[in-house]
Amino acid sequence: MATSEIILEEAPYLNLTTKGRRTGLSRTVELWFAFEDGKLFFLAHENSNWWKDLGKTPRVEIEVGEILFEGTGNLIQEQLEHVFNLFRRKYGDDQVSRWYGGHRSNRRVVAVELGKVLGKRPSEKMRPIELAA
Repeated sequence: MATSEIILEEAPYLNLTTKGRRTGLSRTVELWFAFEDGKLFFLAHENSNWWKDLGKTPRVEIEVGEILFEGTGNLIQEQLEHVFNLFRRKYGDDQVSRWYGGHRSNRRVVAVELGKVLGKRPSEKMRPIELAA
C-alpha cells in the first residue's frame, strides 16, 4: 500500500477545497470521510455549500496531513447506504449515529475520484525562520 493510501486510511478528517459557485473563491472545509478503491466519500448536509459548488466546478483539492491531492467530485446518491456503512466501519456506530442520525440523516453523498498528488505542504517545523537584520 502506498504511503498516501495509508494516510487516507488512517486520517480521521481532511480539508476539502472547492471553488465557490457564485463567488469563484476557494472555500475549504474540514470533513469526515471514508476511503475505498481510490475514492473519497463524504456525507454532506443538504444545506452545505461545498457539495453544491461541485455542480459548477467538480475539481477539488484535498489536504490530508501534509499531502495535497487533486480530485474530481460528483454526487452519487444511489450509494447512500454503502457510504453510511463505510463511515460506521471507520468511525463506529455511536459516532455516526450522533453526527449523521435522526434529524441529521438527510445527507448528500459525494465521491471524489483522486487524481495526482500535487505536493507536500511544509510543516510548521520545517518552515524557514526569518532572521532579524
